[in-house]
Amino acid sequence: MHIYDYIIIGSGLTGLTIAQRLSAETKNVLLLESMDDVGGLNRSIHFADHSINNGLRFFPATDSGLKALDNLENQLGIKIVKSVKENNPETYEASGFKSFVGFGANPPAFYDEFSYFLTPKLVELHLQPYQWIHLLKDKFQGTLHTKSFVTKLGFEDLETKHPKLTHVVVNGNKQYYGHNFIFTAPVRELAFVLPDEVMNLRTKSKIKKEIGWQAVCLDLFNPNESETEAKQNLFVLDGTTDDTLGPCIGQFLTKDMSQWLSFIDHESAEETENIGLVLKKMKRQIKRAFPELAEKIQKERIFVSSPISGSELKLNANLNYPNIENLWIASPTKNTTPNLIGSLQNAQMVLASLGFNPEKGTSSLFV
Repeated sequence: MHIYDYIIIGSGLTGLTIAQRLSAETKNVLLLESMDDVGGLNRSIHFADHSINNGLRFFPATDSGLKALDNLENQLGIKIVKSVKENNPETYEASGFKSFVGFGANPPAFYDEFSYFLTPKLVELHLQPYQWIHLLKDKFQGTLHTKSFVTKLGFEDLETKHPKLTHVVVNGNKQYYGHNFIFTAPVRELAFVLPDEVMNLRTKSKIKKEIGWQAVCLDLFNPNESETEAKQNLFVLDGTTDDTLGPCIGQFLTKDMSQWLSFIDHESAEETENIGLVLKKMKRQIKRAFPELAEKIQKERIFVSSPISGSELKLNANLNYPNIENLWIASPTKNTTPNLIGSLQNAQMVLASLGFNPEKGTSSLFV
């Protein structure tokens, strides 16, 4: 029976970052992905003859964000940061475009997720997040199994206070054994794969009912005959209708292509009609601000993310699952910082817990 040193569940940015770094020290690493390719929400998308990010991407120039990017640069051995510049989002009112200064006394319900895009400074990137995924995949030296959905986590000594995770069950029947396990899928999935002895029914019920936010993404392609270059700043569009759907935010990648997003809570997203209402309002807001764009749209792409926030599961400080010494939970929904920063921070926190020094790129486990 083969036993892997590490089994990583989920190959989004967090899982792939962890897997690539571990495989630089030992090739005895297994990466499991339920879809047909790696990358998760950050995989590349081919749209209107371009490779683009899977939805609008933004990287705030915060101290924690810059540190996370610096660690990724060290890991990949390549420059990612191009520059740091001012972030000056605009909004549209009846009188035209003006600087966006905030929502005043009526912020949207998803303000915490939205505020990620409103930091005073942003990072201009040499390489986009989907390109990070390609580099990480190319450098990964372990074993990758796609179309592998984990249906159970298997334990020994369940009757004790410190049971040991020994294997995962994939697609209902295939078993893979390992010494260490790193779970990077949405936290809600833990409620379905952990036995009741490890996660009690009360906690499972709470996790299943937790409300998390999902991104509703809209990509638009509209051939523009104008020689004017597209503005690269962000646009915050808050519609005139009195409803609870909230604003959208977007950016022109080129003069022909733009990406927009808003948010919907996980419970509402279960009804496709509610997603349709969010998209309808987004399009109405875009048409109001950019009527010439709305008239020439030739292609559009719609994407709704999995939950990107909403878990209060209690873990140890190093993201280790309580009383399970060889299980780490690095789900993006578990980080207080959302989006790209949270994904990188989770990966780097787990690597540090395993003994890796992200600044030097070495591990005390293998010295």
